[in-house]
Amino acid sequence: MKEDVNKNTENIASLTEKADKNTENIAKLTENVSKLLKETERLRGRDVELRTVLMLREWFRRHAPDYEVFMWDGTGADLLVEGKGILASIEITIKPKAEDIRQIKSGIGAIMDDWGRKPDLLIVYSRSGIIPKKVAEIAEKMGVKLARRPADIKRMLNLQSSSH
Repeated sequence: MKEDVNKNTENIASLTEKADKNTENIAKLTENVSKLLKETERLRGRDVELRTVLMLREWFRRHAPDYEVFMWDGTGADLLVEGKGILASIEITIKPKAEDIRQIKSGIGAIMDDWGRKPDLLIVYSRSGIIPKKVAEIAEKMGVKLARRPADIKRMLNLQSSSH
């Protein structure tokens, strides 16, 4: 019987060791899955930005040829639109967040340094068309415009150029 107890004790110790190893492996796997999910979300965002830039470039070419659309790979914006003496900095997002508003504001200096002038308009473009109320309030306080459609951007540019 003592031999059986010793054998069971050894088996329990072995199982405990394996359970500890499995717990460690599960923790590593969970961490890796989390990293992959974050990277997938980042790539999805970049894909949306790229497709939206291409769509806006084509839309402006057809419907607002007085404005040129430039993909911006610098800080604080995804897109610059210039024409009629106006420069607009545009951040593209699926659904705007407060961070998008802060990001476009903080990118003004980088655009000034690299483009040679300060943007006249700061716009966050909601690809989904959804603009949370809290984000709209923050944007208004910070002087950032929100757009749901390309025509919204054109209207904002035209208003700015007529008051310029």
